[in-house]
Amino acid sequence: MATAAVLPDKISHDFLECTICFHVFKNPKVLPCLHNFCEPCLWEWVQKNDGDTFPCPICRQPVPLPQNGVEGLKDNFFLASLVKAVTEHQGVRHGKDVLVCTNCEEGKPATSRCSECAEFLCESCESAHRLQSTRSHTLFTFEELKTGTYDNVFRARKAPPCSKHPGEILKLYCRTCETPICNECALFEHRDSQHDYTRIEEVAAEKRETILDLTPQCQARMQVLRQTEFVQKRCKEQLQLNAEGARQNIHKTAQSLIAMVKEESERLLTCVDTEETSRKKQIDAEIEGAQISLASAKSTCEFAETLAREGGDYEVVSFSQDMTTRLNDLTKLPADTTDFELANITIDYSSMEHKLTKSIPKTGQYRRLAKSTEGKLFSPLYSVPQSSTTSRTGLTTSGPRGNVSGTMIHDLVQAGSVL
Repeated sequence: MATAAVLPDKISHDFLECTICFHVFKNPKVLPCLHNFCEPCLWEWVQKNDGDTFPCPICRQPVPLPQNGVEGLKDNFFLASLVKAVTEHQGVRHGKDVLVCTNCEEGKPATSRCSECAEFLCESCESAHRLQSTRSHTLFTFEELKTGTYDNVFRARKAPPCSKHPGEILKLYCRTCETPICNECALFEHRDSQHDYTRIEEVAAEKRETILDLTPQCQARMQVLRQTEFVQKRCKEQLQLNAEGARQNIHKTAQSLIAMVKEESERLLTCVDTEETSRKKQIDAEIEGAQISLASAKSTCEFAETLAREGGDYEVVSFSQDMTTRLNDLTKLPADTTDFELANITIDYSSMEHKLTKSIPKTGQYRRLAKSTEGKLFSPLYSVPQSSTTSRTGLTTSGPRGNVSGTMIHDLVQAGSVL
């Protein structure tokens, strides 16, 4: 478990908010792409997208819809428990809301909290708690919790019970079946020699290490995506400059021979507008794709880091397979999709040549990005240094790491200034 600290300072407020309704998660559901949304918000979203699948609201990845609809999507117990823990923490530390006893149904104000049961107790339940089989449990008064000394008790999240054996907690992990199990599962369904199972906290430590090793590589990809977005915007700006230059040139040419070429000049203007619109749409699509990929990578990194740092053993193990697959996918560098030729505008004056053979140029070429400038803009995308690290579990990972330096940003700015 992560070192105790003031819980809200370790978790961003945005991380606990649904990106559809912008409120704190209510019964959060996690999609295969590891994006999270409130169950009611997903119901509304699915109704707008008829079919057996629906696109993720963030990355647009198709998501198969279970037979029982949104209800069948995977619950994110990790996020739900974090929301509950942060809410309780703020209630105790700042006294914003009156917390009631969660052990009885009388609605009495709570005066203490049991660290083992993770429940708030009123005075009556607290007295009973000290006399029953729970007398060995550790109780903290609100005054003790307000000091911040016991913030780590809010991190304590019990593993969920076994679905096959009610009353049994999922304390073990079967490596053969890749699933958490309880003691009874180990005695019956997973008892033969083919099943390799161990304590869930041991597996969680390994999975947590793997996730933390992969996360920096995902962050390096985020930097590449930021640069891709920047390059595409520069290309779009140059397209607009070139298109404007083309218009001015056409007007100049037309002014010298207005009577003869007015009709032709209007046609050429339409061609330039059409070409600019078409190419701008292509570039906008690339920019949108880079922005979506960046948002996806960012949310995945934040989720991965928080899960590894704040998640319980069961939660880390439960998400490890999807999380590792997702992080591995995000460590792959994107393909080179920047087409600098889109910023080039060429005007065909051949039709005008028939009227003024020697007076009108056949083509009007407008300045494009210089090759040296293209290199300065694009080279940072694939110049992130490669490095490898070895984790405490023996896992060796390699890939782009580090941030773009101040010199690199300066070069990009200088490249833009010479256009």
